[in-house]
Formats: sequence, C-alpha cells, structure tokens
Amino acid sequence: MTEQAAQAAEESSLARMITIFDVTPAAPGPSGLAMFTGGSDGGGGRNVVDGSQVLAQSIVAAGKALPGRTARTAHSRFASVTRPGKPIEFTVEVVRAGRSFASAVVTAIQDGRACVTTTVLLDLPQPDVVRHDRAAREAEAGPDDAFPAGNLPLAGREVRIAGMRDVNDPDEAGPPTLDAWLRYTPAPERDDLRRALLAHFTGHLSISATFRAHAGIGTSQAHHTVLTAPMGIGITFHEPVAWDGWIRYHHESTYAGAGMSYVRGQVLTADGRLMASFTQDAMIKGFDAGGTESRIPPESRL
Repeated sequence: MTEQAAQAAEESSLARMITIFDVTPAAPGPSGLAMFTGGSDGGGGRNVVDGSQVLAQSIVAAGKALPGRTARTAHSRFASVTRPGKPIEFTVEVVRAGRSFASAVVTAIQDGRACVTTTVLLDLPQPDVVRHDRAAREAEAGPDDAFPAGNLPLAGREVRIAGMRDVNDPDEAGPPTLDAWLRYTPAPERDDLRRALLAHFTGHLSISATFRAHAGIGTSQAHHTVLTAPMGIGITFHEPVAWDGWIRYHHESTYAGAGMSYVRGQVLTADGRLMASFTQDAMIKGFDAGGTESRIPPESRL
C-alpha cells in the first residue's frame, strides 16, 4: 500500500472519525469564549469537508463548554466551504445556562473566516411524563434484504440501502423516500460522541432521496451537470441515544423546487425506537457549463 493509500485508509476509518469529532480544548478566546480545535477527514476525495462532520464537532464542543448537560437539538447553517487538511477552530458562546436548559452558539472558523454556525440546545433529561417513540412507518426492506452501499466506504461502518442497488443511479427512480441501514463496529461509549455519530450521517443521503423521485437525475451527476450542497441541517435527539446492532435512517423529501429541496428524517433502532429526528435544506441548481462554477475543479465544489 502506498503512503497516500495508507493515509486515505486511515482517514476513512470509524475510529479516526470519532477522534475527529472529539474536539480539543484551546485557550479561552475573546471575552472568555470557550475555544476548541479540531481536524477533518480527507473530504471523501473532494477538497470539501462534509458539513455534517462540522455539525458533529459542534455538538461535542457545546457539551464540553457546558459540562453535565446533554445536547438535545442542534441546527447548523453552512455559510462557507471548510477545507480538509487545515485546522478548524470552534468558539462556543453561551447564550444562557439555566438550572436545566442551556443554549449556545458554536462558530466553526477556518483561516480566520466563519464557515459554519450551529445553535445548540442542551438540558438535563427528565423522567417521562408521557412517551411515544415508535417508528411511524416500516422500512422499505430490512438490512438483510437491502443492498450494500459500496460508494460510502468507512472502515468500521456498514451501510445498506433498502430498495436501491445504486443510490446514485439516475435510472433508479421511486418514491422520494430512502431507508439506509447502518451498523457501526464499535459504537462509541461516550454519550456526546454517540450523538455526534448520529448527526454525521444526516448529511449523506438526503439529496439522493430527493432525486429518487425524478428519473434521469441522480447524485452521480452532482458537481458535474447539477450543483448540490446542504445549506442547513437540524437534528433533535430523543432519549435514550443508545443502540445495539443495526440502526435505520429514514429520509423523506417533502419538497423540491425553486433551486432547493427539503428533507425530513428519523434515526431509529432496528426494533423501531426513535432516537433522533432531522431535517436538511439543500441547494439544487442547474450547472452552467460556461459559468464561473465550471472553472472550479470538481473536487473543490460543494
């Protein structure tokens, strides 16, 4: 194995990704802001860091700045590209820290430029008053009947897609829904890292769910004949955030038009218990072959 291949293999491992999520405390910033530093993976062969990775890191940073509390919601807006291979600074501004609830704004900064802002709500989980936490609908297929997703490699993570042999194929059309089964080996023991791990995959397949409803267009065309990019991801964690074996990401694209798509989703255990809900707003624009974006290398596009 070449040095470059060895580095790529390291960068695509689950253990390395969890280490990346676990941002490191740094010296306090201006006005006493909590500061953390983090890295990134290799961008999946592109010169762009997944926004959901920065979301995951921001969740961990907020929890470290407000110890003892649990992240319950996080909403990221991706203002600018974050590049792999460069450090990312995270500032945590505590908006309020009450007896139970606390809120903070986490800003991810690279090369002196704010790239991502994330608003995080944290609290101290309380005993149930009422509870309903079961799946609203069954999966299109179980993990044993789903198809391996060879285009989503990460050592330590297995991904299977229900009802689609190739999630990127423009000819694999169907309803604007997508069920992905995931199995992590091993899943992290720390609660904040489990939340970060669940958040990380929310950005991977939402646009594919949107494209599925339209024959002749698929994510294999992204950055070549169509421009796509997540613009915002929100996630709400439900209790408890713990699982054993397979988990399911259910995506439902409820709207696409005017250059945007909206997807809502759920993260469930294999037996149908709801652990998290998420949404994604994404850009979908036609590619202008003569425009400025055509002169940007494909690996550097969002």
